[in-house]
Amino acid sequence: MSSAVPWPPALAGTPAVAVLEQAIARQRLSHSILLHGDDHGTLVAIAQAIADRLLNPASASATFPPDEHPDCFALRPTGKMRQISAEATRDLITKLQVSPAVAPRKVAILHEVDRMHITAANVFLKTLEEPPANSV
Repeated sequence: MSSAVPWPPALAGTPAVAVLEQAIARQRLSHSILLHGDDHGTLVAIAQAIADRLLNPASASATFPPDEHPDCFALRPTGKMRQISAEATRDLITKLQVSPAVAPRKVAILHEVDRMHITAANVFLKTLEEPPANSV
């Protein structure tokens, strides 16, 4: 499987990447994946590589980098408190409930979820438990 977004060099060719690639190829990837680690840059690179493979399959008529893909959404901490707000979380959920524009599925990347306000976490819990169709 070749994609525009490579795996981070430290992980390329590892068993973990092989399992992810195989799950994506077989369309057996879970609707949610928790990435945990100390290097935020590596975690973002992994999320981008997964999103690229999900949003730009070989059969795609047009491909986009995940950052620019109309079916890829990001949720990040903002403001002085560097928190993810309930309002931003509701906006993300609304976007996930709409059918994909060009890809076979929608992808949401939530950055630094440990910075999620307790209200935002409660708002997102139902979506995490019962995700909209064709969303990861």
